[in-house]
This record gives sequence, structure tokens and C-alpha cells, in this order.
Amino acid sequence: MVVCISKYMYFNLTLNSKPIMNLRSLFEPIDRVIVQAKSYIHEQDIRKNNISIIETKVEEIKPELEKRRYELIELIEQIDPEDEFKSRLEESLKQIDSYLDHMELIAEKELALEVLDQEENEDDETKKELRDKYIRLQVARLEEQLKNTNSFFEVADFANEIWADFDLFEEFNRDEVVVQLLVDRMNETNAKNTETRMGRDLRKTLEHIRLNLVKSSAWSDDDVREYQAERDLKLKQLKPVKIPDNRNFSVTIIGGGPEIIRKLHEVYALPSRLSMEWGDIEKADLIENMTRTTKQDLVIFNSMFPKHPKFLEIKNRLAEQSVAYCDVISFGTAKLLKVIEDELIQISFQNQFGGK
Repeated sequence: MVVCISKYMYFNLTLNSKPIMNLRSLFEPIDRVIVQAKSYIHEQDIRKNNISIIETKVEEIKPELEKRRYELIELIEQIDPEDEFKSRLEESLKQIDSYLDHMELIAEKELALEVLDQEENEDDETKKELRDKYIRLQVARLEEQLKNTNSFFEVADFANEIWADFDLFEEFNRDEVVVQLLVDRMNETNAKNTETRMGRDLRKTLEHIRLNLVKSSAWSDDDVREYQAERDLKLKQLKPVKIPDNRNFSVTIIGGGPEIIRKLHEVYALPSRLSMEWGDIEKADLIENMTRTTKQDLVIFNSMFPKHPKFLEIKNRLAEQSVAYCDVISFGTAKLLKVIEDELIQISFQNQFGGK
């Protein structure tokens, strides 16, 4: 039966002079769904594990808070209503009630920081290897170029470049080596000059050379900072992003911890026109603060509990002001950045072609 159908299909397609259908294309949509399902299940397992860790943290701290709550209630009842000290106790009681109201969100802030610390440790090892490679190449290059430079002041001019990289030379214990290379070569190119024959404090030697011996060509502080910025960009190897850079975007992240903003800037080459802030749910005037100076383009709820009552209250307020928002049920930077990309591309497209 299968052979007959195959022959018929071949004869029919050949007779009509149409290209033979690629049967494998039938599987592509199914394969994509399978891959998506596996990814979804993986993220689901991570979320369940995170929630379990958060619940354990809550179970540890909640009894302590409740104990203090009952103690405060008893103390408040024993103090005269007119006593000012009573109001202080009542404020403390309100604070505890607020904590108990969203203990999960407080506990997940701690977990979010732990996840970021783990990411940071992995990145640090990679970046340290890059810095180590960079410094080894710099030392070898300086040694070769100094050897082939015969003018005293041209040799001294290398002090500026060494100074700009001095923090990295110190990190890998190459500071004394490079400064000694410089001083030795300066002495070789001008044996009569005694100013370079200094003590063993090579940092002071380098500062003296940089500030006094090469005034005509020494780099300014701005030159040093510009060099270091380009160097750091090369060493960081920031990951490219698909966020449109032709307009300003204002994004607020609520949930997790404030460290996520710093981490995103450390890992990704974010456009300069993208403004990102972390919104603290502890602040009663969070919405007012977000929209006071500029209109928010996007608010992201970065939490394992996107339907928490505190978040639902904020989402209702955002909906009233027609501010776009979405959920990211992950503490890692990769998923968060992907959502930011997708949402801002869509917002940019709607603004350009949707008449908004």
C-alpha cells in the first residue's frame, strides 16, 4: 500500500511539472512544538524547585515574625491610649503585618540574589581568563616595542599606556615587571639621566615618569579613561541585544532583587537610550514614582508568584494607565533579557505602524 501511494504521488507530481514536496517539512512544526514543550517543562521544574526553596525560607522566618506580632499586641494593650510610645509599637505591628502579607516576595528576593551570585561566579572565571590573556599579550608587546624604541622620551611615553592598564597589571602581579622594563630601557636610552634611577617603589616611579618626564605627549586623565573604557568593553565581551536603539525606552522591573539591573548592564550591550530601574514593592507610592518623571514603556514582574495579590494590585493600576506589563517567571538574566527584547520590539513596531 505504501509503495503504491508513493508511486502515485511521484507520477502525479511529475505529470504536473511541480517540484516534489519535501516530506520532512511536515515534521518541522511538530519538532518545534516538541522543543518548546521540553523547554517549558524544564522551566516548570526550575520554578517548582525555586518555590520549594522559598517556602522553606518562609517556614523558617514566619513563626519568628508571628511570635513578635503577638508580643507587640500584648504590649500595646498594656500602654495607655494617650501615650506616644504606643503609636511606635502600632507602627511596628503594621510593619510585621505587611511582612506577613508578602513573605514569599521577601524570601524570593534573597533567592534571586543567590541565583545572580552563581551567574556572576561563572562569568567571573571567564572574564578572569580574558584579562589574564590580555595582560600576557600586553607584557609581551611592551617588551618587544620597548626593545625597538631608541628615543628616551618615546620610551618614557609608554608610561601612559602602562598607567592605564596598571590595575590589571597589579591584579596578575605583573606591575613590577612592566615598570622595571620601562625604567631599564629609559636608562639604556639615556645613561646620563639620573631621574629614572629611583628606589624600589615602582608605582611611585611610574607616576613620576608619567607626570614629569613626558609632559609634551602625556595622556590626560580623560585619555586614560577613554582607553580604559575601550579596553573594558573588549574584555567584557558584552552580548549583543535586539533592542531598538532609535528611540528612548523606560523599563521598570518589579520583583526579585535590585542587583538584576547591574547584572544586565554587565552582561549585555544595552543601548544607551534604554533606561531601566528596579521598583521596590515596599514603597506605597511605587506607581506614582514610576510615572512621575516619564511614561513607562514596560513593567516586568520578575517573580515566581506573578498572581500574588500585591502584584495584581499594581497590575490593575498599570492597566488603568495603559502601561504595558508582562511576567517573567525566572531569576536568570537570559530569560529576562529575551522578554525585554521581544516586548520592546513589539512596542516599537506598534508605535511606528499602529498610530500610537
